This record gives sequence, structure tokens and C-alpha cells, in this order.
Amino acid sequence: MLGLLFAFLFQLFQISELPKTRAEISNFTETSTYSDVITFIEGISKQSEIINSTVFGKSFEGRDLPLVVLSKPKITSPQEAHSSGKLIVLLLGNIHAGEVEGKEAILHTIRKFHSDEKFKKLLNELIILAIPILNADGNEKISTANRPHQKGPIGGVGIRENSQGLDLNRDFTKLETPEITSLVMNVFNKWKPHLLIDCHTTNGSYHGYVLTYATNLNPNGDERIASFIRDELLPEVTEKMFKKYGYRTFFYGNFIDPLDPSKGWITFDHRPRFGTNYFGLINRFSVLSEAYAYADFKTRIDATEKFIEEILMFASKNRKKMLKLIKQVDSETSSGKIDSLGIKFQIVGKPAEIWGYKTIEYIDSLTGEKKRKVSDKIELFKTTNFGEFKTVKKRSVPDAYVFPGNFEVVAEKLKQHGIKIEKVKGKFKAKADVFIVDSLKRSERKFQGHNETELFGRFEEMEVEIDSGYYYVQTQQERLGLIFYLLEPESDDGFANWNFFDEFLIAELKDKGKAIYPVYKIKNKLRR
Repeated sequence: MLGLLFAFLFQLFQISELPKTRAEISNFTETSTYSDVITFIEGISKQSEIINSTVFGKSFEGRDLPLVVLSKPKITSPQEAHSSGKLIVLLLGNIHAGEVEGKEAILHTIRKFHSDEKFKKLLNELIILAIPILNADGNEKISTANRPHQKGPIGGVGIRENSQGLDLNRDFTKLETPEITSLVMNVFNKWKPHLLIDCHTTNGSYHGYVLTYATNLNPNGDERIASFIRDELLPEVTEKMFKKYGYRTFFYGNFIDPLDPSKGWITFDHRPRFGTNYFGLINRFSVLSEAYAYADFKTRIDATEKFIEEILMFASKNRKKMLKLIKQVDSETSSGKIDSLGIKFQIVGKPAEIWGYKTIEYIDSLTGEKKRKVSDKIELFKTTNFGEFKTVKKRSVPDAYVFPGNFEVVAEKLKQHGIKIEKVKGKFKAKADVFIVDSLKRSERKFQGHNETELFGRFEEMEVEIDSGYYYVQTQQERLGLIFYLLEPESDDGFANWNFFDEFLIAELKDKGKAIYPVYKIKNKLRR
């Protein structure tokens, strides 16, 4: 009897000593600093038999980027994770350091797995990787001037960009930031998570949901992966979020015209520069979480935390089904049987009923200015949900892409993306589709430090001679969709778009009036 009492008191003491986040300590008036996050992780790691904390990279300013691994039994390497047969889930927070709810919610989730047996049982089916503070540098630039429109925390939040002034959630194809490069190379490529939950906060549009969500929007990702999230996971989680907590959730979007919601509700972009699209393009399950900026800070954290929990419960229950689907898709993708993929896409809409608030336009009686105000009465609007994209133009998938050895930066980027690439030995001739560039157009305004490039021209079939030293990228790989997106000349988010070939192409156009895009699409078996 005394032994049971001692065990109970010991457990009670442990629970009382669990670390708290700055949000909790400050009664949700402040958000955690980088130091707070590290202290929290170190404190709980020392107590736990299921938590291993490590570092997966450094920020632009040199801060260690923490990765917390939750597993039973505790593991310390990707190899142990791969051999476990479990579903590997990645929780990602603070990619935008003004959107701090994911950071706090992920810390709470880590603690819950340590202290709550119900959650520990999920580790029979799952391994959880947690990155609560990806944009560590931006997080430290906390100010009340950042995101003043949202409801708290009154102590301020960090900034959207990293210390290079770049948006980390626009860097997944070009890989110019140390944070995203490390994430892709050291987490995506090494730990190989099956499911990503990427936590954000909306930018201030008014609607009737405490949290909105999305999955991969790029049609070049396998539709079976996207539809599993869209048609199975999210409906079940949506139902549980409302029934258990009273939280309304729906697909991410904004009203096209706040004065007339019937004009439509529209999602974001299809391009893989966005993390959840990138993750879907490599045929893994991805979920975007967007807490509502006008809910109070405590509620935003709680809704994000509950959303994560419900997804994890679903994933645990459906582990075998999800792993089987990924294995099937990987096998088919690398089989060489995919003959074409999309190069241009169009958004499509479906009828929907969406909760929101009526926006009213009025004339200020003192200034005479036209202003808007939002009703405090929630309404259900009949409208169109523009929430998916379809392919409207395709290009063929070659046997391989080849390009000259002097484009080392392209080869290095491909390797960073986890794409297999080799150097050609000897010479060979082959038939290839070659893109003849008649002209190129660079955007007038810089975006993320780039004047994005669009190429105009046509494909011609040619016999090409490939010299020793050329780089060779076989397309019979699991990451075929990503290879295609990065190397196609007309891609809206590939290496041509991000100026990797501009210097060469501009010089050729100036000298010859046309240029050959230096990445050839080999159509037949290589004759070496």
C-alpha cells in the first residue's frame, strides 16, 4: 500500500515539475523565445524515456535548429526509424516566426506524450519528429509592431522572414536558406517522414473557422495520396474537432470579395515552393494547418494542438493503410511507366457552404471616407470553393535528363533534394527532345531576391552527342515529380524559373538570336 502511495506521489511530483511554455507562464500574453524553447526541450528530455533531442541544422545567424524525436522505445537514428515499420510523422512549427501558435502547440504536444499514457500508446504505431522553431532567427525579432491585426499575444511576435530576408515557405525548390536546405537534406531525406503537419496562422481575412487546412495542391503529386488526406483524414478530423471541442474547421481559403462571399472562396498556390505542396510532390502525406488570426492567442494554440492530436490519432489507426499506399505509389512512380506530367495548371471550383461574417461598406460621418466593418453575426454563405487545381497542359517524361558538367550548381541542388545523379563516362549518342528558346522574360519586380524567368520556345527532336562529364539524371526514381518540376524548361517553379540558367541563355540569345536550353530530355535507351 505504501509502495502504491509512493509511486502516486512520485508521479504527481514529476507532473508538477514538467516545464511550461512562456505562453502558459505569461497567461498567454507572450510567446516563447528561442531560449525558452531550448530550455523546455532540454528540461523535458532529461525526464523522459521516449524523447531524444538532437539538432538538424543551423539558422542563418548560427542558432542550432532542434529536432525532437518521440518514440517507444527511444531511438537515436533514422535507420532505427526506417526499420521500425512505424509511420513517421513530422510536426513543423514557426516556419513564419510571426505565426507562433504551432511553436507553442508542438511544445505542448511533446509534453503530453511524455506525461499522458493515452498518447504514449500512439507510439506503438508512430514515430514523431517535432521541429517547433524552424525560423529561429525570425523568432527573436519579437515586436508588438509585427502582425498587429491579430488578436494577441500582446507581448508581440517575431517576423515572417529569416535573417536573409527570405520567406522560408517559398524556398523549397530553390533551397537558398540554410533552414530549408537543412530541413530537406537532414530531415526529409534522412528521416524520410511519411506525414507532415505544417502549422501556420492566417494573415487576417475574416471567416467562420477557428482553423483552416489544406493538403498538397499540385496535381503532379499522386492523386491517391492527396485524396486520402482530402477525403478520408480531414473529414474525420473535422467532425471530431467540432463534436469534441466545438471548433469549426474547413479547407483553407479567403473570400474573393469580402463584400460578396457568393463570388467564391479561394485557396493558395499550387507550386512546390510551398512546403506542403513540395512534400506532396514527393508523394508523401501533407497537411497545412492555419489557425485563425482573430481568435484569441490561447484559443489559436489550443485549436492547433487539438488538430495535431486528432491527426495523430487518425494516423495511428490508419498506419498500415497509409504505409501500403506510399509503398505502392513509390513503386509505380519509379517504374518508368509514367509518360507525362503537368506543366500548366488551372484552379477549379465546387459548390460549397462556408461560414463567415458579412463585411459592410459605409461612409465615415466625420471624414467622409469609405470604410468597412465586419458583422459580429456568423452566417452560412452559399458560394464556390476554388480549392483544387487541374492539369491543363502536359509534357512528356523522358528516360533521363542530361546537362553539361559546367552546371555544377544545378547538380548540387539536385543532390540536396535527394535526387540520384551521376556523371556520364565516355561518349554516347541519343535521340532527345531539346527546347529551343526563342526569348525569355524576367519579372520586373523581384520576388525572394529573384526576377523570375519565363522561357518561350519549342521542343525539337534531335540526335545529340553527350560528352564525358555530363550529368545524367534517370527518371525512374521515387522523386520523379520533383525531378520533372525542377528541370523542365517551362516549369513555373523550376531551376529555369529561379534563374539558374539565365546567364547562359541570355548570352546565347544575344549572340545567336536563339538558345538551346542546356537540359536535354533523352528519349531512348542510352547508347554508351
